[in-house]
Amino acid sequence: MAHDPSPGAAQPAPSSRPHGLVAIDGGDQRWKKLTEQANMAYARGDISLARSGYEAALAEAERLFEAAMERPGRFPAPVIYNVSCQNLAELENRHGDRSKAEAFYRKACDQLHDAARSPATSLAMRVACVQHLKPALAALAQHLQVHGAGEDALEEVIHRTYETALAVFRVARHAEHAGDDCPYCPIVPS
Repeated sequence: MAHDPSPGAAQPAPSSRPHGLVAIDGGDQRWKKLTEQANMAYARGDISLARSGYEAALAEAERLFEAAMERPGRFPAPVIYNVSCQNLAELENRHGDRSKAEAFYRKACDQLHDAARSPATSLAMRVACVQHLKPALAALAQHLQVHGAGEDALEEVIHRTYETALAVFRVARHAEHAGDDCPYCPIVPS
């Protein structure tokens, strides 16, 4: 994203960045409306209203994520959750609170990791979480690099994501080969 160094220069709303995560087909209309309202507030320079709007959108994303854990396939919950966390992270980062920004980037990664690794999560949801770990990890890694995190910190988050993806791949391969006939592992197919 290009940064205009002039004081008071308008910055695009966080979710308008060109990484493709925001263009969501389907999904929850309430979450979209809250995010759009926050984007408009941000574009007007009303950071307080934008922050509260993004926080409300994250609360809605959390509700949708929980619903998707119970009934997979209803909403693109992993991407909605990730976008919501990244919107708040970018807002905090742009306004000088790097530690809050990092906390939101980590929150997205942690939620996706935890859901992907949980045996109680349906296989379809686990796969979706792993798919959306890539942009979540990229945002966190970029933030850590820009703000001088050591190689150990970067290596840790990359390794954790690799291990999670590998674990889900193994479960998916097992489910593909065993089908419903495996009495040793309770895989929730979808």
